[in-house]
This record gives sequence, structure tokens and C-alpha cells, in this order.
Amino acid sequence: MLKKHKLFFSADNMAGAIPAAHVNPDTLSPETGKPFSRLTVFRFLAAFVIYAVLNNAAFTINGGNLLPQHLKDVGMVNPTAAYGIITSVTSLVSLFAGYIWGTLSDRTKSRFGKRTPWIFWGSIVAGIGLYLLGSFQTTLNLTLAYCFNTLGQNAIQTPMYAFLADRVPKNVRGTLSAGLGATSVGLPIGQFISSYFLGQSYQNVGFIVGGVLIALSGLLALAIIPREPSSKTADFQQGKGIRDVLITLLPPKFEGAHDFYKSCAGRFLIMTSYTMVMQYLLYILENYLGQSTLAAAQSMNRLSMFTLVVSLVGLVISGPMSDYIKRRKMPIISGGILMIIGTLVPLFVKSTNGIIAYAILAGLGYGVYLAVDGALNMDVIPEQAKIDKNTGKYIGFSNLTNTLGLTAAPMATSFIVTATNDYTLAFIVSIAATVIGIFFILAIKNVK
Repeated sequence: MLKKHKLFFSADNMAGAIPAAHVNPDTLSPETGKPFSRLTVFRFLAAFVIYAVLNNAAFTINGGNLLPQHLKDVGMVNPTAAYGIITSVTSLVSLFAGYIWGTLSDRTKSRFGKRTPWIFWGSIVAGIGLYLLGSFQTTLNLTLAYCFNTLGQNAIQTPMYAFLADRVPKNVRGTLSAGLGATSVGLPIGQFISSYFLGQSYQNVGFIVGGVLIALSGLLALAIIPREPSSKTADFQQGKGIRDVLITLLPPKFEGAHDFYKSCAGRFLIMTSYTMVMQYLLYILENYLGQSTLAAAQSMNRLSMFTLVVSLVGLVISGPMSDYIKRRKMPIISGGILMIIGTLVPLFVKSTNGIIAYAILAGLGYGVYLAVDGALNMDVIPEQAKIDKNTGKYIGFSNLTNTLGLTAAPMATSFIVTATNDYTLAFIVSIAATVIGIFFILAIKNVK
């Protein structure tokens, strides 16, 4: 059993054992009731970073960069609109998949634990789905392949975030949340890798690379993270009839979860804001600045390096600082302000340097925000949900709002660009979304 694992401290092993009455409950793991050792913190952090970096790098390679170019290469009449349709339909599927998988993982009985089987099989399915994006040429087939991928991706993502709530002590939750926030590092790495495939005769090899990376994101994390305890004998105290299962799929009650819903609203808006611009960065370089495909690929290479550095800075500083000052809202708001300033630049500086300034400022802000976002979303989960051991339901719903942002972003940008034939209004709407999102975060009462 994990409770006896040598990587966890026991009260007897702690030098000068502290009476139980004086132990800070924030330092105790919800899973074991004991503090984490430094090695255990490192293993969780390493697993979360590997998952986040590889996972988002794979998405950026296949879905963010190679797929838009693939749509042009196969002769799509309106590749921008086709890309909007594919990503929007896929995101709609993801809305339900993440929430349902999270709820069902709460009830999973397995000798490998209730989250691990979902992550394992989800990794395989997600890898196949991303690979298939390079094999089809119609909007319908590409949409189906992307939907297949997102079913697997959500089976990885929601249980992985559930580890943060189920197993991690509150006093290191910000630091380990920064590990999951390393998706902001995965994005420039994905841009850098894809720049070597864009416009080349071997461009489709990039889809294979992306498929392998997303599969490894879950499998390697499971190999590093301390093993989850068996849930075969767990008593979830829930009925087994169809009606009981359907009840568990209902959204969390608003009563007693006001802060949770405010956090979800803020997350939706800030994620929408960043994705509206970043997901269309290749098209912005080509259509807003007028660069050729190869020139845009070279620009993406440069942008990825800037974004990688600033994202790392944001993550390294923001997560641990949040734990140190015991504040979640301040880093998130600071990150949002940097994103606003960064998005303003391309409106007034319509050049490659303007886009570079956007990548630096918005990338830094996104790194600062994302490092603490996971911890905030865990902290606002009602205590009763933790007692009832159905945190996966709340995490799934929280990720649903995240996916809503990913759904709204391509739809909004596609609609705006199609209607105006320009990206100016997209920048303005992105800024407005961040401003409103910050107000929702400020409205949270029970988390500082």
C-alpha cells in the first residue's frame, strides 16, 4: 500500500516528532495523512512537467501548426474556416468527454487505482488520434480523427489533475501546479519542432512525432509518479443503477460552490483570450503580416525560443512564490495584466517585432497565470466534495470550462477574421476577455 511507501514520511521517522495537534494540516497528503518527502515532491513535479510539456508540444505540433498548413496543402477553399470547424467540433466533444471521464474515474475500481487506468489507455488513444491528422484530407475525416484524439486526451488530463487534489498536500500545491502549468513551455517547444517540418516534403513525419509525444506524455508520467493505491475495495457509497449514474453526471451544485464557479468563469475567459491569438499565430504571420509559409516557419522558430524562456521564468517564479506567500489570486491577476499589455502591442506595432513583443509579454503572463491556475482550481473545490471523494467530478467540470475556452477561441477568431478579413478586432476581443476574467478571479472570497 502507498501509505507504507518508503518515500513518505511517517510520524515516527520525523526528527523530534511533532504532536499531532501541532501538525499543520496543509502539510499532510489527503491520500496518506502524512507529509511529502522531498523525493516524493520531486517525483510528482517531474511527472507533471513531463506530462505537461510533451502533451502540449504534441498538440502544438499537430493541431496548432501542421494541421493549419495541411489544410492549405490539400487545397481547402477556406482553410481558416475549415480549421475553425474542426477545432470547434472537437472541443464540443471534449466538453462532455472530460467531465464524464472525470466523474467515472471517481467510481473506478482497479488494483492500479481509480485514475491510473484512464491515463494509460487515454495515452494510447490520444496518440493514434493525433497521428491520423496527417492521413486524411477532408474536413469530416480530420474532424473525426481529432475527436478520437480528444477522447483519449481527456482521459489523461482530468485524472492527472485529480492527482493534485487527491494526493498532494496544500503547502506544495502551487509548486506542483506549476509543473502542470508547464504546458506553456510545451507550446514553444512544439512551435520549434514543427518549424522544421512546415513546408517541407517530409511535413507529414511531424504528425508521427506529435502522436508519439502525446502517448509518452501520460505513459512516462505514470512511470515516474509514485504508484496510486488500489481502489478495488473502495466504497464509493453510491448506487449502481442507471438513475444513480446519471445523477453523478449532473453539474456540481451551485450552493456552497460559488468560488468554484467564479474560478471556472475566470479560467474560461483567460484561456479564451490567450488561445484566440496564440492558436492562430501561423495565420497571423502569413495573413496579418504577409509573410510566406517558409518565412512564417522561421518566425515561429524565433517566437518559440522567446516564449520558451519567458514561460519558464513565469512558471519557476509564480508557483513556488504562490506557496510561499500563501496567495493564489495575486499571481493570476499579475499574469493576466501581462497578457493584456502583450496583446496590445501588435495593434500598434504591425511587424514581426510587434509579434515578438506579444510572444514575450503574453507568454510570460500566461506562464505566471498557468503556474497557479491548477492550485486555485483545487483550492476552490468544496470540502464536502473532498470528503465524498468525488473531486474528479469538479476537476472534470473545471476542465470543461477550460475546453469551452478552447472552443470559443477558434470560433471567435474564425468568425471575426471571416467577417472583417483582418485580425485587429480579434486582438481587441482577446484583451476584453482577459479583463473580465480578472474581475471574476477578484470576486473569489474564500481563497486569497
